[in-house]
Amino acid sequence: MKNKLNLLIIGVLYSISALLAACHKTEFMPEPVGEQIPAPTYPGLLEGLPAEASLFKTMWQKAEMDAILASEQPRVKLTFLVPSNGALESAGYTGAKIQQLTKDSLQQVLRYHVLNGAVSSQQLALAGGDLTFFTLLKHPRFLDGEPRESSLVRTVPYTYRQQLNMDQSDLIADGKKIKIVKELPVAQGHAFVIEKVLNAPQQQMYDFLVKDGRFTLYLKAMALNNIEYANDFMMNMYPSFAVPIRFMLDWNYYFEGTFHHSAERPRHIIHCTLFAPTDEAFHRVGIYTEADLRELNGRIETPIYYEQNQTTPVDSLLKYQYIGNASMDIGYNEDYSMFALDVQISRFSNNPTIFSPMMDDRKLADFKDIGHRFYRSGNRIQVGHEHSKVPPVDITEVNINTVQGPVHVVDRIIVPEDFSMWHKKK
Repeated sequence: MKNKLNLLIIGVLYSISALLAACHKTEFMPEPVGEQIPAPTYPGLLEGLPAEASLFKTMWQKAEMDAILASEQPRVKLTFLVPSNGALESAGYTGAKIQQLTKDSLQQVLRYHVLNGAVSSQQLALAGGDLTFFTLLKHPRFLDGEPRESSLVRTVPYTYRQQLNMDQSDLIADGKKIKIVKELPVAQGHAFVIEKVLNAPQQQMYDFLVKDGRFTLYLKAMALNNIEYANDFMMNMYPSFAVPIRFMLDWNYYFEGTFHHSAERPRHIIHCTLFAPTDEAFHRVGIYTEADLRELNGRIETPIYYEQNQTTPVDSLLKYQYIGNASMDIGYNEDYSMFALDVQISRFSNNPTIFSPMMDDRKLADFKDIGHRFYRSGNRIQVGHEHSKVPPVDITEVNINTVQGPVHVVDRIIVPEDFSMWHKKK
């Protein structure tokens, strides 16, 4: 009986195989017609560059950049921003000066002019907004966060970025318009010969505010608020208040109760956009001195402890002066004792770096959590907020590039609609 059953199963399987074979369609492939179209071939970078880029060629060869690309980017297409001879000479890179510079110093300059990913002016124009590219230049100290699945999993060396755009026939890099002398595809990607030497930002947002001299009240507000947050921590197990603004603007700043520079969660740069209020902006809301700032902070009694993401009155006034966010995460030991409080870029919100060409509500439509609104009239740019009833403020200076992102100077404070300047709440 068992043998008969096995024979029956085998017979069924053979029948199915025969049926499938009968249904199999034989594909007919015609012979190719005509001549094969050859793949385009492009010259190497140095071979393709015109005569007005001869100084760049000299720098490139002395810096041994071909060896760097072969080692670090062997199969990646790149964009090369090539300063013309005139641009290099204006920046001090004459033929004699180039011969005096070391290979390493030349590499630092050239790495910032090489972008990861090949792009043409036509592709930039079609994008309709800024496209962000990593350069080959890393900062020797600063760290950046590596995102993965909406979270930061570790820190990595800070790699400089550039945001590219087009304005008719001109290239825009980090908000600055640059004339294109020539554009050409090369074997390694795409090259633009440009009339400018690009400089990587060296200062942080906080450093700029300190050195400039127009923002003494803004800096004093940060210092006073930091003291209040530190006092809050002394009364509680860990800080529950919102991240102090200086933490966003200064990689070297640590506030009480946090432990950033550890093997588990070291500190990283927080990218953001700052609308920096001048001293005159504070004067327009009645704040002239440190005493006025202290009085404003004292308009309500200091709470026994701050609630989650609560801020001081002064920080509540200034909360629309920047775009970006950060969140605090707590780490625990196996016995549930807290070992570290880490602050990282918010995984739930955008931290965009917005240069002036992107100050357009239509271009920012994809950034759903940005409440700022921009208004243009000729060369005048204003910024407001959907939760502010004051008229939009004037941006008097744009695109001051820093390690964190752009600083734009404003003449007034974007006062939140729910903020009462001097009213004492009971």
